Amino acid sequence: MKQYVLAGLMAVCMVSGAQALADNRYIVVSGFAERGLDPNLVNLNIEVWSKASTAKQAQGLAANQFKQVRKTLEDFKIKKEDIQTDNYSLNPEYEYDQKLRQNKMVGFRVSQSLTVTLRKVEDAGNFLDALVAEKKTMDAGVNVSSLSWDSDKRDQTETATLGEAVRATRTKADEIAKAAGVKIKGVSKISHGVSGGLPPQPVFRNFGGAKMMAEAASTDVAAGQIKVRVEVTAEYEIN
Repeated sequence: MKQYVLAGLMAVCMVSGAQALADNRYIVVSGFAERGLDPNLVNLNIEVWSKASTAKQAQGLAANQFKQVRKTLEDFKIKKEDIQTDNYSLNPEYEYDQKLRQNKMVGFRVSQSLTVTLRKVEDAGNFLDALVAEKKTMDAGVNVSSLSWDSDKRDQTETATLGEAVRATRTKADEIAKAAGVKIKGVSKISHGVSGGLPPQPVFRNFGGAKMMAEAASTDVAAGQIKVRVEVTAEYEIN
């Protein structure tokens, strides 16, 4: 008797599970919306470097080079909160000695990496030119490794674009439901993500001496537009 009762309960559970699966029917769609933004921020990665036969000399050269960079930052009225030191290193430098067939220490190198945010995008070219050291030297200089554009209106634009992305998913879901002969009852789940922005643009310029400034034309950089793309995935419950 117990076996029949157990078998009956299992049958009821199987029917209930199948019914639940039948009731939970969805259309899953993805949609996106995109807007363009004129950038009003420039982020630059700057390296101040020096090298010398002793660590103390290398540090002194780096300190003098940094003073010139700091003056440029002040001339362009860049705020303290927009300047951040990411890394500072002092390491020995080696060269391979062919006669001894081994590495030989030839001096020391100092490197200080900065992230700088420029809030006047129209000054970007002039700012890069101003980083040129006044005194020609092969032992110290400034490298700009990357430049990227951004906007302080990005969050606001993402929020405004979100509704457009959701409406795009609903339009797709309505078309699918119409073609399938079903009706949408409501939204079961919505998730979203944001992508966009111009990737960092390598510059890799070594501003080590005034001669380069004299020979080169003024730097011109094109900002273009930042693309803010909002992507949405939605599950719509159908009858």
